[in-house]
Amino acid sequence: MGQNHKPAKDQFDDNSIKTLEWNEHIQRRSEMYIGQLGDGSDPKDGIYTLLKGVLVMAMDEFQMGFGKGFSVEVKNDYAVVRDYSRGIPLESVVSATSGISVGMGANPKGVTIHPVKVTNALSIDFYVASFRDGECSWAKYSKGNLLEKGIEKTAEDNGTYIKFVPDPEVFTGYAFQEAIVKDMLQGTARQNKGLSISLNGAIVPDSF
Repeated sequence: MGQNHKPAKDQFDDNSIKTLEWNEHIQRRSEMYIGQLGDGSDPKDGIYTLLKGVLVMAMDEFQMGFGKGFSVEVKNDYAVVRDYSRGIPLESVVSATSGISVGMGANPKGVTIHPVKVTNALSIDFYVASFRDGECSWAKYSKGNLLEKGIEKTAEDNGTYIKFVPDPEVFTGYAFQEAIVKDMLQGTARQNKGLSISLNGAIVPDSF
């Protein structure tokens, strides 16, 4: 009786196991993280979800009582957020903006990806700088891959600066619409008394 060998395509061996880096998983399953993609003409489009991912850091600080607000700048192809909080701990700038985070508290074994890391993975250019007590820790990425990092002296006030350019291969023909961003920020201001927000140099109504 002859041996019954399975076809090579059905074999399960070491070569069958594929491990994705944290940013590769986000890039391949982007809609799972940000919903729809779009070109920026709809408030639900992904580029605004990326912006919200950066704002989470500033809002977390505000809600804990650090910093009174932040400024936002948007142009066609990029967005900038500058807050005036404590700033990310200098040695943690890279770990705070890339990689997988291990859960704390009630679920210490949980694994999460912070929204700002999703923004990083889906940006062709991502720059973060943290200012703390006269020092600046910064990092540059492309599609979540670290390109450069450093720590240097600075005269900047404490806080965090992030600039990102969404990946045009993911968001085809996109452009940030100032009116959409303004509406989004107004909603945030209404829900957070005492929060001051500026957009492209002008104070956003309903922020105070």
